[in-house]
This record gives sequence, structure tokens and C-alpha cells, in this order.
Amino acid sequence: MNKLLITTSLLLAACSGARAPAPVDDPITPLEQACLREPLDPARWEQLAAALSAAGERERAATMYLQAASLRRHDVRQDYTIVKQARDEAAADMPRTQIKRLGPALVEVQRIAAGASETAAPTSMPLRLEISNGNGVAGAAARLARLLEADGVKTVRLSNLRPFVVPLSRIEYPRAQQATAQALSKRLGLPLQQRSGGPAYADMRIVLGHDIRVLK
Repeated sequence: MNKLLITTSLLLAACSGARAPAPVDDPITPLEQACLREPLDPARWEQLAAALSAAGERERAATMYLQAASLRRHDVRQDYTIVKQARDEAAADMPRTQIKRLGPALVEVQRIAAGASETAAPTSMPLRLEISNGNGVAGAAARLARLLEADGVKTVRLSNLRPFVVPLSRIEYPRAQQATAQALSKRLGLPLQQRSGGPAYADMRIVLGHDIRVLK
């Protein structure tokens, strides 16, 4: 297909080459313009080839006839349709993650299996979050908790991470909460750090560093 498109581009360049202003009875220029407007229509190239042949430009006419024949053998539009269909099918085969708000302070993360319909029962899990202040800015953890509560994320614990020398904020999460952590990372623009274990009262933890000002 790439070879065909390159050939089409070269022929279009030939069609649109510098020509003197066309007289009223010149049939070639309008046909060249038609080829430019619809480069994948073989009938346009055949009409142009016939006009060139009648005008005595047999070499160019033969090239245009070859282009028309190539387009009839190879349906470029169908190629794009096949590629789009394959892309859509691939997307349907991938698992999806949805975040559903259950109340003013709780969300549910739903994992929809590959190939499942929107009405299929997803796997779900509530998110319990701890926010640790690692920069010593008074009230920083509480402010972020209020911000996330507006999004429906429940913060179950606020803590301090002394001696407040954390340079960069991060999200700590267990492997089982990777999809949820990725969604939260995208929301806050924070890097992720996987951990092997954690406290029973929280599913994951946000650690605030001295870059807290970049959080939105």
C-alpha cells in the first residue's frame, strides 16, 4: 500500500505541474484538478488518460491508465477500513478500568475483563487512602484529603513522615491496586512506587514531598 500511495503522490505532482492558463476548450486541466480532489477514484484517472491520449500525450496517458488499473486492483479505502476494524477489535479485547463514585467520600474501582460487555459484572474494590506529610508544611495532608474527597476518594488516615525531608511526592501501592494507583497518578501527576506490603487500614499511601506546590 505504501508503494501505491507514493506512486499516487508522484502522479498528483505530475498532474499539478506548472501549466499555462487553460483555454476554455482545454479538457485536461479540469480532469487533473479532479484527480487532485479524488486521488483514489480510478475513473478520474481513466478520464484524464483518455483526454491526454486524444491530445497526443500518449506517454502520460499510458502512465495514467496504469494508475487507474492499480487503483482498481488495490482498494486503498478498503485497506483503511480493515485497519480500523482490527484496531477496534484489539481495543475490545483489552481489559478496562472504571472508577465509580459510591458516595461523598468513597469510590469503587471496577475492573472489566477483556471482551466483557458494559453490563457484565466487573470486579470491584473500595479505595482506602493514607496521606503522609513528608515536607513539614502544616495542613498539607489535610488539604489534599479535602481535594480528593471532592472526587469521592476516602482518606482514612493522615500522618507525618518525620523528619520531613522527602524531596519528591509519590504514591505507594501494592500490586493488587495497580490500576487504581495509575488512575490516581494520572489525576495528581505523581510517580508510582510499588510496595510489597502495607498497613491493614489503608490500600495505598500518598507521601507528600517538598514539591507539594505542583499538585493541582
